[in-house]
Amino acid sequence: MISLRENWRIVMLVAFLLASAVALVGPIGGSDPGTQTDFVELSGEQQELTLDRSTIQLENTTLETTNESDTIVASNATIEVRGDITDRTDASARVTNGSITVADGTLVVPSNADISRTQGTVGIPNETTLRAENSQVTLAIERQADSGLTNLQYGFDLAGGTRIRAPLVGLHATDIDVGDNQSREVNAQIAEELGVEQIDIRVRQDTIEVFNDDVSRAEFASALQSAGYDVQAEDINNGVTSETRENVVEILQSKIDRTGLSGGTVTTVGDGLVVVEVPNAEPSEVRDTVSDRGVVRIVASVREPGSNTTTNTTVITGDDIANTGQIGPRENSQGEITGWEAPVTLNEQGAQQFQSQMNALNFTDARGIGNCDATGGADRAGSYCLVTTLDGEPVRYNGMGEDLAGGLRDGSWSDTPTFTIGASSAEQAQEVKISLEVGSLPTNLDLTGSEHDISYLQPSLAQEFKSLSLVTGLLAWFGVAGMVFLRYRKVRVAIPMIFTAVAEVFILLGFAAVSGLALDLSHIAGLIAVIGTGVDDLIIIADEILQQGEVATGRVFESRFRKAFWVIGAAAVTTIIAMSPLTILSVGDLFGFAIVTIVGVLIGVLITRPAYGDILRNLVLSEDQR
Repeated sequence: MISLRENWRIVMLVAFLLASAVALVGPIGGSDPGTQTDFVELSGEQQELTLDRSTIQLENTTLETTNESDTIVASNATIEVRGDITDRTDASARVTNGSITVADGTLVVPSNADISRTQGTVGIPNETTLRAENSQVTLAIERQADSGLTNLQYGFDLAGGTRIRAPLVGLHATDIDVGDNQSREVNAQIAEELGVEQIDIRVRQDTIEVFNDDVSRAEFASALQSAGYDVQAEDINNGVTSETRENVVEILQSKIDRTGLSGGTVTTVGDGLVVVEVPNAEPSEVRDTVSDRGVVRIVASVREPGSNTTTNTTVITGDDIANTGQIGPRENSQGEITGWEAPVTLNEQGAQQFQSQMNALNFTDARGIGNCDATGGADRAGSYCLVTTLDGEPVRYNGMGEDLAGGLRDGSWSDTPTFTIGASSAEQAQEVKISLEVGSLPTNLDLTGSEHDISYLQPSLAQEFKSLSLVTGLLAWFGVAGMVFLRYRKVRVAIPMIFTAVAEVFILLGFAAVSGLALDLSHIAGLIAVIGTGVDDLIIIADEILQQGEVATGRVFESRFRKAFWVIGAAAVTTIIAMSPLTILSVGDLFGFAIVTIVGVLIGVLITRPAYGDILRNLVLSEDQR
């Protein structure tokens, strides 16, 4: 009769195995896999794409169907295909129940073709062929990603997608004595000397940074000298400080998470490189997301009556925003959508400043209310526009509303300082909202220099890596199992050993599912290392107990097991100490290897090795001997 009290370690192992099974295939850790994109290039005269019962969606597009057949010819176009893709080769692909989007041009459809055109959509009732005629066409094939049989998530190596490695734009000087309460004054002076905006200068503690790739080291040193600091060009350091780099990583990670690029990660590697990896995303989408700083401002653009000069004054910045609301359409009196807006609430300081500036700039009197020449107020003298800008580019012009003006004029608005920031489209409004919520980037990724690298891994190729990784793991397991059987030639010793090794990897995969760890090739290497070190420790236990003479009593077994476990424990501590620096330093892919190895060692020492000891005791000792 097996006592639960004596075999509590086995019970604990079983409990962890059950919990891992729930994590892997149950509701724990499950998430929407999102979509994945493959690229197919058609070029030359004969390469074709065949569509069956599909829809072609067109926007400012040149797409011509011939009278002779159901062939659609796209010349010098970039075509995006959405749908279920089958029978894809290097030259062609079949799309079922999908759509094609072509950008830039006009649509030409013969009247006698068996193809209908309604509001920019071409419906294809029968099988139709798309051919690249003397041109190169890139097909971006987007489809729902396969969620697989488990809740495991996969990173760039095993899911495909886009990876961007790039340094950050900037220069910095250290060991500069900036006096107390002088940061704002120094910031303004250096910005004026360099001809850049104050947002491109950061003064912090004993460090001054500039985030503008047009500024050279000599120019930065000269500006610092003009501000009274003894700095030479050779004292200027390339790149940004570690604090700025960490700030960029934090903001980019939040931005990626909020834009729906699921599974994306942002890390640093080496000396100043930022690495952005987004599974199942195309390069242009990721580049657009990470290249924008997200600087949102409301600018009061004023042209006084009788003047030809326009004065621009920044009245709201991201620092003035306390929180944001849900974006929505802006409608006119006829119910027509004229734009989009993101509701925001200003903080106390921002509200007081905005209210004061609006009154001082005459936005709240008869001259300013509704008088913006960009929105239909050109028949009145002067112009008073509130311009929403994103990264310096105007996205929406608005006039002052009468209700808002009244609240600003009598001071009641500051009690509930709500405001709507306008945008021309839902996408712009969402981008403004995200930029306000996560903050603007202090600097950009340098995507123009020689150090940057943008790579794209086809999801189909990543799927092959996933299969090969599974094969490699199985080969490692069978190889270890074979050596164990050759070593002991006893099934009752070898089988529990192999089972324990598999249990260790299974629990580790459950941990990955619960924690949302996106597995890539470095993690797979760590799993294989865990198999090897795990079985090595189990061999130490078996040899110490079985090769030192007969095990006559439970006391003898416990003595030998403790001796073996001290050796295993010391080896585990050594491994953890050796791997720990890889989890702290910016070493790229080695981080994943180190994490899996450390967690695997801890699972082995705390769960699977003690459980194997109990299993072995039950096998070599009778009930009376125990």
